[in-house]
Amino acid sequence: MFFRIRISSILLLLSSFFVMGCGISLRVYRPFPNETSFEFVKKMDHIEIKVKEENRMKMATYDGYFVSPEGLPNEYGPLTYLIRKELSMRGNRYPLLLDRGGKILVDEFQLVSLDRCSKNLSFVRLKVRIQIGSGPEEVFSYYDEIDSRVTNCYLTGSILTVVPLLWYVPYNGFRGNREDQLNQLGRNSLSEFFARLEVLSGYNGSSPVEEVPQSEPVPTKQKQSPAKQEPVDPKLKEIMESL
Repeated sequence: MFFRIRISSILLLLSSFFVMGCGISLRVYRPFPNETSFEFVKKMDHIEIKVKEENRMKMATYDGYFVSPEGLPNEYGPLTYLIRKELSMRGNRYPLLLDRGGKILVDEFQLVSLDRCSKNLSFVRLKVRIQIGSGPEEVFSYYDEIDSRVTNCYLTGSILTVVPLLWYVPYNGFRGNREDQLNQLGRNSLSEFFARLEVLSGYNGSSPVEEVPQSEPVPTKQKQSPAKQEPVDPKLKEIMESL
């Protein structure tokens, strides 16, 4: 009886861990200091923004080894929306693009967490063609990955044998779980992309929000011209020199 109860408890614990592992919340956006309030996405018909084969309900893929690959929607919206939102919120950072129009064509965007029992590979791959006005087209490419031992196999072994759990929990906290890894990689890719787009759009690094208040200039003391001397009496001069 005790054995049955213990087995059922372990199975329940395992299932709960797998449900938690599969229930990844994707929160990809551009981290930005001094974030301004956001109202709405502006209409920009002169700027073409396309993401190849974009699926609003699948921005990332999680393959947990024991479970079927799962498409993850982004809580902040698809990539096309994130780009339009960025241009609406911080238009002063993209002067040439907003003035002349252009194209932002995302040929590839992959955000994947791939379990292979003994290791997990989380990676992001982004490839975008950018054109400002009638200027030349530039290709932006970005790739980054996190290779770790944060996998469902290690999680299962740690629960069943208890002792490795002492190693797995601190390691998981150090490397971050798969949710942390996907969100971090996604945010980094957007930060790099928008930083490059700012340069191509003629942003020079100064805006009313980011201007550093300069200290008041120290008033310079004007050089005073020597006062005009009165003529000296020659007799008085002789007396002064003899003293």
